[in-house]
Amino acid sequence: MITIHRSGQYRFYVNSGYNLEPPYICVKHEGHVAKFSLQPLALQSNNGFSRTELSRIQQAVLDARDQLLKHWANVRGTEGEKPSGELLLHQE
Repeated sequence: MITIHRSGQYRFYVNSGYNLEPPYICVKHEGHVAKFSLQPLALQSNNGFSRTELSRIQQAVLDARDQLLKHWANVRGTEGEKPSGELLLHQE
């Protein structure tokens, strides 16, 4: 699991092997997890967040979307190599 962004109480991460999928982001808080595709921005799955909280999360994803897509472009541009980590906060 690689954390690439934080917004308030939410941790934005991708799973290992993630560069094989279209751009997405998982968001976690207090055991709840939601997954959003980034192009186009859409909720793919939700485990525990209320509709109100999902709206807040979707806005946070939208606000960070450019940074998140830059991370994906960085990973795709170095296919076969490890990502530079330029936008990574930390890896777990």
